[in-house]
Amino acid sequence: LYKRVLSSDGVKNLLSEYVFARCNGEEGEGEKLFNQYKITAFPTLLILDSSGKELERLVDEIDEQKIKRSLEQVKSGKNEIEEIAKKVDANPKDIDLMFNVCMTYIFKAEREKSKKYCEKVLKVDQKNEKGYSSQILFSLGKYLYFRGIKDYDLAAAHLEQVIKLFPDSKEAKSAFVFLISSYVKSGKEGVAVMKLRELVKKNPNSKEPYKTFAYVSWKNKWRIDQGIENARKAIDLDPSDDDAWDLLAELYFLKGNKAEAAKAIDEAIKLKPSEDYYKEQKERFSK
Repeated sequence: LYKRVLSSDGVKNLLSEYVFARCNGEEGEGEKLFNQYKITAFPTLLILDSSGKELERLVDEIDEQKIKRSLEQVKSGKNEIEEIAKKVDANPKDIDLMFNVCMTYIFKAEREKSKKYCEKVLKVDQKNEKGYSSQILFSLGKYLYFRGIKDYDLAAAHLEQVIKLFPDSKEAKSAFVFLISSYVKSGKEGVAVMKLRELVKKNPNSKEPYKTFAYVSWKNKWRIDQGIENARKAIDLDPSDDDAWDLLAELYFLKGNKAEAAKAIDEAIKLKPSEDYYKEQKERFSK
């Protein structure tokens, strides 16, 4: 977003009448803003008035046309999602449009409005034939409750549901990390460890359970030594996994061992020398 979209001449011209600020939503002042505005996903572009009131937000795939359209709507006082929601209310059989409205409200962290439309979609797509139910349950858990509202018990409940009801969906496979993190953040560490051990037991020769443990350790600053141990186990199973090396580097850096962090990220760079992110990581660990 920053390198390709916001740096383009077209977007710079669009933003010339505005004050632009960029921040990291996971540290320092950025983390405070992340919580204040209930940010649900990265990247997010907020359009605020001079008092700090949110007028509009763009999430995930953001391009020049989306920015232009949003700014025009803000200036005109129109609200595109509210207009679309009215169309859905007038034609409740349009499940595709209803799904889009539901997801938009999830990303906006508007609990009651998202609940209204999500319940309707879940009722129509009970068997997940369109793939909407698994997406909604996962998104409610990960984006609305885990990241946005930070109700970790509700997050866990929705993530458990998608795993139970639709175990073969791609969302069920992605839900586990956020489910474990929900238990950690709600103080249910015993449940978190139990779930992780169950995952390892089911897949003893897979690197994924070990990477999951390492990722949860890193993101939650939780059981760092065990996180390092599990990242090492994942690497033993697949030394060519650059992502596992990056996780190991992050965990060592979190522990304060910059030398080991630098060694680990060097391995990731060797495996994927064209990846700019790893080079940025190397620079970060060297400061």
